[in-house]
Amino acid sequence: RYAAASHLALPLAQGKSQQPFYCRAQHPAGTRVAEVSNPGSAPAVAVVTLHPPSREDFEGPYRNSSLLCQLRGGRRPAAPLRWLKNGLPLREGVTTEGLVADGKGAYVTASRATVTEAEWDAGTVYTCQAGEELRNTSKALECG
Repeated sequence: RYAAASHLALPLAQGKSQQPFYCRAQHPAGTRVAEVSNPGSAPAVAVVTLHPPSREDFEGPYRNSSLLCQLRGGRRPAAPLRWLKNGLPLREGVTTEGLVADGKGAYVTASRATVTEAEWDAGTVYTCQAGEELRNTSKALECG
């Protein structure tokens, strides 16, 4: 039997974004490789949040606002954010930020979809989807 110890120090953002690490110990009796990771405080499952439009934005000259969908998770998401409008794919008026590490071990991204006052008042249902996670919003859902 033998024992080996090792220490690796990295800035948090760098350490989280490059996981997992592999520790390799060599000894005349054999070589051993161990996978090492530090999950920290990042959620293992993606968390999707959907923010409704601001009523004040509809008071502007264009009479539109935007919905904000945010995705935060401990691993790079397998599926991108996508929007649905009344159950159908929505591509027009959508902007999505690139995926970035937040420095705490999680990856985050956000996407905005433009909504007109007329669509919002008509009860149009908007859905933000990330893989199997869905969040819906409409005027009826937000305002009762």
